[in-house]
Amino acid sequence: MTVGRNRSFDKDNALKKAMLVFWENGYPGTSLTDLTNVMGINKSSLYAAFGNKEELFNQAIEFYLNKHGVAHLAELFKTEQNLKERVRNYLLSIANMLTNPDLPKGCLICNSTSEIAGHCLPDNSAKNINAINQQTIFTLTNFFEKEQQVGNLLEDNSSNSIANYLLTLQFGLAVSARNGSSMEDLEEVINFSIGQFNL
Repeated sequence: MTVGRNRSFDKDNALKKAMLVFWENGYPGTSLTDLTNVMGINKSSLYAAFGNKEELFNQAIEFYLNKHGVAHLAELFKTEQNLKERVRNYLLSIANMLTNPDLPKGCLICNSTSEIAGHCLPDNSAKNINAINQQTIFTLTNFFEKEQQVGNLLEDNSSNSIANYLLTLQFGLAVSARNGSSMEDLEEVINFSIGQFNL
């Protein structure tokens, strides 16, 4: 029986490094040479482990979601706090990530969403990013509908409208952070925005 040769690199660590390059430079601004240099592998190893550039990008997006995306949602379910506090903490959690000095500024999903309009992403990757955004809207809408059912949100509020508002706000915070806004700047925007909620 032939035993496959072990790769001479840590695949998860290489994927993390690829994610950071895509996050910093965007899809069109990232070359295969950029990727192989930062990942410490040659092109043959990249293709063997991850496929082509688009396939690597899609895997990097999934890595990003698992590492830097879903954690924020936990703030919404800390039911010892009222709904307004939970929404505020959800946004603050995102803002902390957006301004983390150890990470590229902004949000990889937001950056990639803006690249779709300029046809900078391959079709399958664009569909993937759009599906992620739609899933975020669905998750938030479902959350606010349940909050209405238990009496934490007024019935005349549209759960879907709130969900769309929050995603739009998240993207605005991400763009501001990428352009140099500090955590304090983003917190000020979040506090103002939460003040407008009729929760």
